[in-house]
Amino acid sequence: MSSLAYVEQQLQDVLESRANELARETGCVVRQRKFDGATLVQTLLFGFQQHEHASLEQLASMAQVRAVSVTDTAVDKRFSQECAQFLHAVLQEMSSVVVQAAQAVPLKLLKRFSAVICEDSSTITLPEELADLWQGCGGTQAHTAAAVKVHTRLRSHAGALMGTSADGGTQRGSAQSVERRAGDSR
Repeated sequence: MSSLAYVEQQLQDVLESRANELARETGCVVRQRKFDGATLVQTLLFGFQQHEHASLEQLASMAQVRAVSVTDTAVDKRFSQECAQFLHAVLQEMSSVVVQAAQAVPLKLLKRFSAVICEDSSTITLPEELADLWQGCGGTQAHTAAAVKVHTRLRSHAGALMGTSADGGTQRGSAQSVERRAGDSR
C-alpha cells in the first residue's frame, strides 16, 4: 500500500468510526439524533474549509452534504465545552497518523550519524472565544489570545514520524515532550 493510500485510509477512519467513538467518549453526542460524531466533525471541518468565517446557516447547509437536515440553531447548540473536547480529541487522532517514507534517505552525510531528527512546531491561531480552552501565545495582539501549537518530530534516516501532539499555543515543544507523546500515538 502506498503512503498516500495509507494516510487516506487512516484519516478516513478518524473522520468516520473514530469520530463517532470520540463524540460519545467526550459527551459531545450522548444520544444520536441528527448529528453523530462523523457528521458533526465533517460539517465543521469542511464548512470552515470552504468558508473561513462560515455562518451558522452555511454550516447547516454543509450538513446537508451528509444528508443531515438541521437548522442554524441546531448547529449553534452544538458549540459547547463537550464539542471543544471532541474536536480536540479528533485533532489529536488526526495528528497521530504516522507517515513513513517508502525508502530510507540515501544521503551519505546523514549516514555518519546514529540519528538525525527534524523537529517543527507550528502555531495555528484560533477564534478569541476559545482562549479558555486553548491559551494563546501571549503578546499584545488580540488575535493571539487562542492558539494551537502542533509539534512534530521526524527521524530522517527512516523517514518515520516519531511523534506529534497538539497543545495550547503557549506550550513549548521539546525533544522530551514530543518523545513522551510519541508513545501515546496510535
